[in-house]
Order: sequence, then C-alpha cells, then structure tokens
Amino acid sequence: MEKKLNEYGMEPLTTKNYFVYGLGNFASQLSWTMVSTYLSIFYTDVFGLGTGAVALLMLVAKIWDGINDPMMGTLMERTHTRWGRFRPYIVVGAAFLVIFTILTFTVPGFGSTGKLVYAYITYIGLGMSYTMTNVPYLALPVVMTRDPREVNKLNAAQMMGMTIGQIILNLFVLKLVLWFGKGDQAAGYHSTAILLALLALPMFWAVAFFSKERITVKKEDQGKISEGLKQVFRNKNLICAMFYCFFNMFGMLGRISVAVYFYMYCVQNFTFITVFMMMQMIVGTLITPFTPKIMEKMGKRNTAILSMVIQGASLLILFFGPYQNIAFDFVMLIIYGFGYIAGPCGASMMIDAIDDFDDKYGTRNDGMAFSFEGCMIKVATAIANSLFLVVMGAFGYAGGVDMTPHIQQGINVAANLLPGIVFFIGIIPLLIYDLDKPGHMEGVRARLSERDQKKRAEAADK
Repeated sequence: MEKKLNEYGMEPLTTKNYFVYGLGNFASQLSWTMVSTYLSIFYTDVFGLGTGAVALLMLVAKIWDGINDPMMGTLMERTHTRWGRFRPYIVVGAAFLVIFTILTFTVPGFGSTGKLVYAYITYIGLGMSYTMTNVPYLALPVVMTRDPREVNKLNAAQMMGMTIGQIILNLFVLKLVLWFGKGDQAAGYHSTAILLALLALPMFWAVAFFSKERITVKKEDQGKISEGLKQVFRNKNLICAMFYCFFNMFGMLGRISVAVYFYMYCVQNFTFITVFMMMQMIVGTLITPFTPKIMEKMGKRNTAILSMVIQGASLLILFFGPYQNIAFDFVMLIIYGFGYIAGPCGASMMIDAIDDFDDKYGTRNDGMAFSFEGCMIKVATAIANSLFLVVMGAFGYAGGVDMTPHIQQGINVAANLLPGIVFFIGIIPLLIYDLDKPGHMEGVRARLSERDQKKRAEAADK
C-alpha cells in the first residue's frame, strides 16, 4: 500500500510522534526544573554555601556552558551515523544527566573548601550533560519535517511537556524531600533527585528511538566550521530570535530560581507555596494547545510580543501591589501564566530563519544555531541567577538570618521587578525580526521541498 505524502513530499507525522517528542521536555524538567527551581535554596540552606559563593558558582558554570554549547553544535553537525546527526547524543547525554543530577543534590562529608570544589565539579558536569542531551533534542524538529504546521505542533508538544513537568515537579518535590528525608533535608533532596533522574532516562531514550531524522545533510554539502559560524551571525532573523529567547529565559528562569524565596519570606503563607510555584505553569499547560492556532492568526512575532507584555506587566504589578494578599497573588500569577502562550514561538522563529537562510544561500546550520541558542539561554540563566542572588545578598539576605522589611524588599526586587523589566527589553529584537510577512515562509518551504525531491530523484537515478 502506497504511503500518503503531504504537500512537502513527506509522510505526515503522527500523534505518537508529537506525544513522544513532548515527553522529552517532560523528562528534561525532571532534572532541570529540580535544578533551576530548588538548587539555589539547596545550596544556601542545605549544602551550606553563602549567596555570594552560589552566585559566582552559577555564573562560572553557565559561562562555561555558553562556551561548550557551540562546541556541541559543531560536533553534532559533523556527526553522520545511520541513526542521524542528533539522536545518538540524546542517548548518551541522558545517561550522564542522570548521574550528575544525583551527584549535584548530594551533600558530601567535606570541609567548606572541599564542598565548594565538589559543587563546581558536579554542577558544571550537570550543565555539560544537559547540553549534550538538550541541544540535539531542541534541534530535532528541524530534521523531522518541512511542514511548518507540524513544526509548530512539535514545539507546542515540547512546551506542553515542559509545563506539565514543571507542575508535577513543583507539586511533589518539596513533599518528596520531606517524605524521603524525615527531617533530614540533605537525604530528602538526594533521594528525590535519584527518583526523578531514573524516571527521566527511559523517556529520553524513547525520544531518540521514535523521533526519526528525515531531513539529512551530506558531508560534502557542509562547509568549513568557520563558514558555519559566519552564517549564524549573518542571519539577522536568527540572531533576533535568539535574543528574544535570551531575554525571555532571563526573565522566566531567573525568576524561577528566586521565586521560592519570595513565597517563603515575603508572602509568608506556607500553605500556598506549592500552588504559587506551579500556578503560571498550570495556566500555561491549559493554553499551550491553542498556541499553534494563535500563531497562525497573529503570527509568531506578534504572539511573542503579546507574551512579553503580559509577563512583564503582571510582574511589575505584583512588585508594586499588596503581595501578602493571597487573592491578589493568585490573580497576578494567573495573568503571568498567560504569557506562556508564546512558548513555541522562539524555536519556531529560529527554524523559519534557518529555512529562509537555506533557501537564499543553500546551506543549513541548524545544529550550530540551536547550540548558540542553548548558549544564550544558559548565559541568560547564569546572569539572572547570579544577579538576582547578588541583589538579595546586597539587601542583607543570608541563610538563617532574621527577616526584615529591607531584606523582603530585596527579595521582591529580585523576584518581580528585575524580571518584569527584562521581559519588556525582550520586545526590542522582536520588532526587528521580519519573517512574519504573509505567505513568505510558505514560499520558502515550497522551494526547499522541490529541491529535496529533485535531489532524491537524482540519487534514485544514480
């Protein structure tokens, strides 16, 4: 029986493809949300490091991540196996991610200097393992399909995986820490990390097995590494999309890293901490399935601009408003959650920029492009984490100190004011991005599809 092909000459993706691909970001959250949400407070309140030491650690580790991400992208692009360019790295990287997640949430019996060295080794190792797994994962839609609607659905699926994973993490992590630890927080975090990391491993491997790479690049079609670097920086729209991702993640992940301090020490209502930590993610999960349709109606760029305005405005109102009023907090966090509507936009805009460049110049730099995006996100996270912790420290916060209104103000600045401002700054690169003209990307992909079919025909003739 002849298989049905879509207008791009490819077999359509199935529900299973979308589900399994989304499972990959769910698995990422089992490790990475644990890190981004709870590692700072683990280091300061359990591991025993000062806020300044934690800020410097995170800055150094993320800067190194920023260096090794492009290295990873270059390696991926130069890899040619029967399983593709990207999937083998997910298989290997996921195993290392499990190991370093567990080690990172382990408190060794060393002195203060030894513990700090241990924290550097394990956290940097964790970041490198995440790079090895996540950079190829995020690049997979580029090689799975030419259909922009399928790309949008794949990116929406991974955003669904992300938000559901974040909800589950925030709902259960502290409960698991208490249950496993029975009064010993160090043991609780360690056991929780083991459980979540082992659950993530088979999910990553499922992604590697089922997400087939159907758009291939031959060795002879690849230029020099230096040329690939030049192409990344020549691609204006790709740079704009990456800077949008930079500012979006700066605000979002930076806030996540200090939000728990805000709910514990400013709002001071322990009953709702878990609910507050996952409120915006619940809203994001509910609206993400509608994102592909909204993107089709409004365009990716305008959807992203709307998202940045929603997130920025809601955090500024939360900063200036009566944050100890629980009803007020609920309303503002629900509004903030609507900003998740643009979740797939960054990756989709990058894919459009890569395809547009391929159409114009006949070369693809997908692996390198997504590695640079990963680099920028990690640098953004590093700066945000360090900056927000330094701000808290400047206002007098340290583990175990008595809380004062001045310290509370510093936590509020770090958790709401600074990320709110960053979201508005992130609108600037979106205003420069110009691939949202009606019909433009449809024409690009039609030409690329025609070129692919011509190459396949020529290969068949040989």
